[in-house]
Amino acid sequence: MANRNRTSRLTGAFRAPRWGRARACAGFTLIEVLVAAMLLSIGLVGVSSMVYYGVLSHQKSANYTIAAQKAMQEIERIRDGGYLGATVDPTRFPYPAYHTVDSSTVRFGVSELTGGQGTITIAEDSEAMATNPGTGQPYLNMKQVNVMIAWGGSSSLGGSYSLATLISNRP
Repeated sequence: MANRNRTSRLTGAFRAPRWGRARACAGFTLIEVLVAAMLLSIGLVGVSSMVYYGVLSHQKSANYTIAAQKAMQEIERIRDGGYLGATVDPTRFPYPAYHTVDSSTVRFGVSELTGGQGTITIAEDSEAMATNPGTGQPYLNMKQVNVMIAWGGSSSLGGSYSLATLISNRP
């Protein structure tokens, strides 16, 4: 009999109360499911906004890269002509691709960008001019070339890029 009492005491000691067993066997409550769904939806909104802004940032950087390449290409094309070739004339800037605005400004389209439009301005650089001591006239020895490219698209994708250089007249 002593063994039987000991066993029942041990079994009784390890047995959970009746209400605890019923709770452990039950599923999630409606409140717990709603809270979990709310936390999951907040997380998904955060992740989706990160993906959206990542794609938007990639498109912006691609537009800036295209504009920088096109601006550098135009600067190099003008540099290849040297100081004397840095003028706005129809031979250097042929009509279908370029539109002459005035004696120092040319416009061109950038088809790789949405609504892309470029402007090239070539002017004597007044700050770099030196005076000829013999004549008192300024040396025309520096031209400043500015290339500005602007593009449209949505308000968050539009932008502009500009590049400038000096071309010297070496004696």
